[in-house]
Amino acid sequence: MEFAVWRELIQQSRGMLHVFLPLLDNGLDAVVHRLTDGDYIPVQVKSRNHLTKGKIEVVILAESLIDDQALIIAGLLTDDGLGPMVLVVDEGTFKQLAAHGVYEGTEIFEAAFSMHPTAATRWRPYLVPRSGLAARLLGGQLSVSGPTPSDVDLAPKRKDRHNEWLGFLGESEVVRRLAENSRLDLFRPFPDLELVEVLARDNVNGRFAGLQIKTAVPGREGEAHLQVRKATLVTAASSWVVGLAWLPELNRFAEECLLIPTQHLSEIAINDGDRLLLLFYPESPKRTPLDPYRQRLSDLGALIAGITASPSK
Repeated sequence: MEFAVWRELIQQSRGMLHVFLPLLDNGLDAVVHRLTDGDYIPVQVKSRNHLTKGKIEVVILAESLIDDQALIIAGLLTDDGLGPMVLVVDEGTFKQLAAHGVYEGTEIFEAAFSMHPTAATRWRPYLVPRSGLAARLLGGQLSVSGPTPSDVDLAPKRKDRHNEWLGFLGESEVVRRLAENSRLDLFRPFPDLELVEVLARDNVNGRFAGLQIKTAVPGREGEAHLQVRKATLVTAASSWVVGLAWLPELNRFAEECLLIPTQHLSEIAINDGDRLLLLFYPESPKRTPLDPYRQRLSDLGALIAGITASPSK
């Protein structure tokens, strides 16, 4: 059911909705990134594969309703995918309208709604046809300005397996560092087409920090060349670039990393054609424009938690 929903959102929105899936499932099934305004939308998906007296019955544990602003997407899963109508409602409204009770000592919320669009039900304002699911999350607008899938080069290319491995190693290291902080829930995009590669969500206040991770091996002069593609660069107060340096002779990462707001990239990076280039000298006394963004790698989890904890971010 979840992937049936993700498929509809991605296909219908024509690239304007990106789906981030959780690395650790603490209640949210995904976070949807709306590129029209940059908002992140937490989502839970609930499904049934049969009707009960002509209605879909949805039962949700109270403890799994973790964010009143998160959307619940519920519907019928058939052999052909989603049913003709889908319930889309925020958790706060769901708790107000659903039946509330206790079953075998567990607090629950229960809803039952007809698939017929004209049925008399309190849920009718929140029922949308399957074909209108993406429009519901986009606020009704599919024709928008801004980045489109054509802006991203999707043609298959031969990849350097070492570079691919190195990039994955860096992403895994950042995920591990952030996972040390239990206040952060972590998500990956599906598909991976945009700047943000790892999305951190503060599970106390619901704020987000999107991260792109760049990893390189320092050269002979001690500088690591970190490159950011302009085609996927959309600067935002909620997105950051993390730069790592892998030291193969020591089989570890440098103890220093970069943490740069994307809004500052153009000020400090070198224009290198279709990319922005950052020259990072890890653990070096050499003075560079990147000095204000040098941080201890061991502090990364606390730094990201601090960013999401701040209302200004």
